[in-house]
Amino acid sequence: VRAEFIIGLLTYQGEGHDDSLVEQLHEEQMAHGDLALVNAREATKDPYRGDPKCTGEKILAWFQQVVVLHRTTRFFLKADWDTWIHTTRLEHTLRTLLATRQGPLYFGNTLWCSYSLRNFQPCGYGFGPLQAAGAKKVECPLLPGGGDAVGPYPY
Repeated sequence: VRAEFIIGLLTYQGEGHDDSLVEQLHEEQMAHGDLALVNAREATKDPYRGDPKCTGEKILAWFQQVVVLHRTTRFFLKADWDTWIHTTRLEHTLRTLLATRQGPLYFGNTLWCSYSLRNFQPCGYGFGPLQAAGAKKVECPLLPGGGDAVGPYPY
């Protein structure tokens, strides 16, 4: 079992982090080796929203990276800080699925989101395309540049 913390190498504006943060990340990686540094933006801190919104870039970049760096690993699990995982049940379920399938397997929930074309900021989240399309109509036009939002797309 290995745990990694996914860190985007770009700010939410798409710029590199300042030198002091890069140094801290380097020191953390040298001390613990538990960072997955990916070429993606961190969550947006849009002033028009009360909470940070994930762009989905980090998780996509991590999946692209992890299947190369850890190609002999049988299972990958992505979870947030507030996720409880019943590992015994999960292992049983995954082994049962693997016994009946060959090749890659995705097992989980897929979130959908729209993006502003002007600044690629996320808006209109939902679990499934219909829920996200409804959220796009309500949420996206309230944001600067949100009227030109495209999507929703799975991530």
